[in-house]
Amino acid sequence: MGFEKNNKFGKGRPKNSLNKNSKEIREMITQIVADNLDETKQRLSNLKDADYFKAMGMLMKHVLPAQKHIEQNTFDHPTQFQIEIIDRIDQVSDYNTLDKVIDLMANE
Repeated sequence: MGFEKNNKFGKGRPKNSLNKNSKEIREMITQIVADNLDETKQRLSNLKDADYFKAMGMLMKHVLPAQKHIEQNTFDHPTQFQIEIIDRIDQVSDYNTLDKVIDLMANE
């Protein structure tokens, strides 16, 4: 049975703290790795390329921080389009009409 809400008798382990067993096991594994570092390097260098990269990937998970997934919004831009040139200005003979045509084209 778990603690009831507003229990004042025991606070439990603080959030994000390790229990004693986990801490001791981590320290033991760290010591084993440190003591066998040269042998580990030698064995890694003797692996085939595929196995070497697999082993390095497994080791990297313990050294590098975990990456969070970031969702990106991608837009579907058209990859094919056609440019259409409208040629109306050459059909205009005077400047007053030219200004009207330019305004008309700008408003389309």
